[in-house]
Amino acid sequence: MRNRRTNVSVGMGGTLIITVFVVLCLMIFASLSFVTAYSDLKMSKKAQEITADYYNIHGNAEEKLAEISDVLYDIDINEEKDKVLRKLSDIDGVRVDEENSTLQYEVLGSKNQKISVDLNILQTDRFYYEIEAWNLSSIELPIYEDEIIDIWEGIE
Repeated sequence: MRNRRTNVSVGMGGTLIITVFVVLCLMIFASLSFVTAYSDLKMSKKAQEITADYYNIHGNAEEKLAEISDVLYDIDINEEKDKVLRKLSDIDGVRVDEENSTLQYEVLGSKNQKISVDLNILQTDRFYYEIEAWNLSSIELPIYEDEIIDIWEGIE
């Protein structure tokens, strides 16, 4: 018996299939990389907008606090506390609780966030404030009822 050796080669068809498979894999990975990079870009832009808004409302809250401090600095120590609190209530956006000698105000941002500040008004040899709370939180958005719109009327 003769041993016959067969020379089987993949030939041009096998090489073409492997090449198409590799190119297809590279295209899939390239498109996945692009989609991931694009979503990261959108997320970083949104984070940048939220951060810029935070620093804006933080600055506005500090300005309001400086306005309160200026009013307290200009008040004579001999004035009664209720008159002092009435002067502070004249500041735009400040809510005064005369019973507890506290102030509250909020500064709203444009990216669904706000800073809420609570102050205690104290008196020793002068009037001054003490920050009780300085909180960043989300703005409560109104809840809308879901309206069901019948897009497909169908055939009667």
